[in-house]
Amino acid sequence: MQFLPRPFLLFTLLSFPFLVWSQCTLKIPNSPLTAAGLATPFELSGCNQLNFADQGVFVEANIFDPATGNIQIYNPLVINAGMTSFFIPPVTPTVPNGAVVALWFGSNANTLTLTGDTNTCVNGLGTSVFGQVAYCNAPAWFTAVNGAVASGLVKVPAPGTGLNNQACPTTRDFRIVDQDQSDNVVTTYLLINKNTLAQHTPENAQANPDAEVLSNGSDNSLLNDFIQPALKCAPYQNSCATCPTGQSPALSTNELQGAFYPPAGVPALVPLNDPMVLVDGKESLDKVNLYRAGVGQPTADQNNASGTTYCQQFAQSGIFIASNEKTFTQATSPAADQATNLFTFLAMRFSASFGPAPGLGCVTLLNVDNPVKLTMDGNGVVTAAVINTSVLQQILGGGSVRCVLCDMVELPADV
Repeated sequence: MQFLPRPFLLFTLLSFPFLVWSQCTLKIPNSPLTAAGLATPFELSGCNQLNFADQGVFVEANIFDPATGNIQIYNPLVINAGMTSFFIPPVTPTVPNGAVVALWFGSNANTLTLTGDTNTCVNGLGTSVFGQVAYCNAPAWFTAVNGAVASGLVKVPAPGTGLNNQACPTTRDFRIVDQDQSDNVVTTYLLINKNTLAQHTPENAQANPDAEVLSNGSDNSLLNDFIQPALKCAPYQNSCATCPTGQSPALSTNELQGAFYPPAGVPALVPLNDPMVLVDGKESLDKVNLYRAGVGQPTADQNNASGTTYCQQFAQSGIFIASNEKTFTQATSPAADQATNLFTFLAMRFSASFGPAPGLGCVTLLNVDNPVKLTMDGNGVVTAAVINTSVLQQILGGGSVRCVLCDMVELPADV
């Protein structure tokens, strides 16, 4: 997710204050794909991990054992550079011989740059970083796990069917993506007594019930923690020693499930107009493919990464949000300081993503007005939204549209 000033908020998935311009550098320890490397704190400079809301950095590791097919999630700890105390030493993961390990990074700051042992890491294209995300050894992990799924060693559960017989969405479903899909992680940490950092293990959580939970604003968190529960869907989880329940979804496994269970129609894959893959504001197929490789998506070309085509299919999101208005209105907002409930939050997020740069620029590419009308209170919190589904249906059908706001009408709830 990216962040914009009001009224064009683009929107962390948790209740974070607005970002100041933060540029973070994270030092990767030696041999980061080994048990010792994973258990070594990753050191943050240029930002303050204690100010997690707009400067925090989060790391997700996935450890795959090709001998057994076992997948385990592990969240390495991030501390401020130079810290010698005020953190609880990380637990050491079990990394079997021959395991394939990969790392994904998310940040609540504007940009994240990796230093240290980055031999297997990708931060962007040259000096043009992706922004809030990066990865290490991800393509090798997806290759290994995809092969294990094909051979039957790994079983990826189907997303299933949820409320009102709707197919449960995945991260590659146009119904729930935004301007920069497949970004950030579900990792959480603990902040104890406002000064001590720790992994969010069951033991640390039990010993520190008043600790603050530090979270990464993430498309995956939005899906796993808000949309799926509202639709009576269950997230795909694996064992996780650094998660409070011992189980967790993850960016990596969300993408895995999305790959093996594509939505009806066409899957949502990172397009050329995604803000995280632009280079100096211009489209870059090379950067798109570097990003796609990190989330296990197929190689792009000018046709299957078309921003115009993506915007046309993205109309599904507005229709989906409107058709579930009643359900989402009754669900908790991921960011109460930005929107009053899940419906107003999703409508706000869709509006900003559909809008002009630094959104997807769909209003320009499709030559239409924004199909969402938002109502805000005096504090800029979105309290109501109206989505013109008629124009979105026309976009999906390839019809000619222009004056979207002229005939804006309320859509009946949960039609």
